[in-house]
Formats: sequence, C-alpha cells, structure tokens
Amino acid sequence: MQNGTIIFFVVILLLILFSKRVRSVIFLIPAWFSPHSKIRVFFHKLRGVRIGKSVEIGYYVTIDNELPNLITLKDNVTITNNCVLLAHDHSNTYTNQNKKDKIAPIVVEEFAFVGSSSIILPGIKIGRKAVVGAGSVVTKNVGPEEVVAGNPARNLK
Repeated sequence: MQNGTIIFFVVILLLILFSKRVRSVIFLIPAWFSPHSKIRVFFHKLRGVRIGKSVEIGYYVTIDNELPNLITLKDNVTITNNCVLLAHDHSNTYTNQNKKDKIAPIVVEEFAFVGSSSIILPGIKIGRKAVVGAGSVVTKNVGPEEVVAGNPARNLK
C-alpha cells in the first residue's frame, strides 16, 4: 500500500513537471505574488518563458498563460506591474469569425522598458532600449530606442 502511494505521487509530480500547460498554470500564481523580482523571474522561467540576465518583472505581470514558451525577454529588460504579454489571440474563435487564431512569439530586446499596465499583443518585437509608456497597447513592432505610448501605441520620439 505504501509503495503504491509513493509511485502515485511520483507519477503526479512527473506529470506536473513535464506538462507545459499544467506547469504554466501552477507557477503563474507564485510568479504574480512573489515578494522579490528575482523570485518572480525564477517562476516565469519554470513556466517556460525565455528570460535573460538582470531582468526585472513587476507584480501581477501576465506572461501568456497558455504559451509562455513563445515569450523572450532578453538581458536587462524591465517589465513593470500589471503588464500583459500575449502570444495568442483566440478572439476569432469566440466570435465565430472564419479567421485563424493569431499565435506568434513576442521578443523584448535588451534594455527595453515596458510601463505599468501595458498590453503587448502577439507577434510584437520591442527593440533595444525602447520605452513603452504606461497603459499602452502595443499593436505594431517598436524599433530600437523608440518611445511609444497610447492605445494603440504610437511613436513619440
């Protein structure tokens, strides 16, 4: 009886660790609420996000709940609180339109800064040293050293 219980828990643990969907969901909550940015980065890495060195991630940042492996944050990136990075868009499915769902990677290049409550949509690349202003909805790529803000985000500099 005891050996069967141990085997059961080992199998469950292996399923959790190797199932991308389950792993993403389980580690999302501690990634949101961890008291230090390095711990939040650690949990997002466990979820499958590709994260470089010296990355800062704020509280309540949602890095795609379904496909975190499509998100890349390169070295020295700062993602402030309440941001959402989406690598998928299933809105066409829910509205019964005959368009395909959009699934595309997001890349945030070195030294980029994403301000509070910004939303980055699928397929976006944010260039090196770019700044995304607070509350922006990024629908187009942001070039290196550009400053964008608004809904939709527009180039300010």
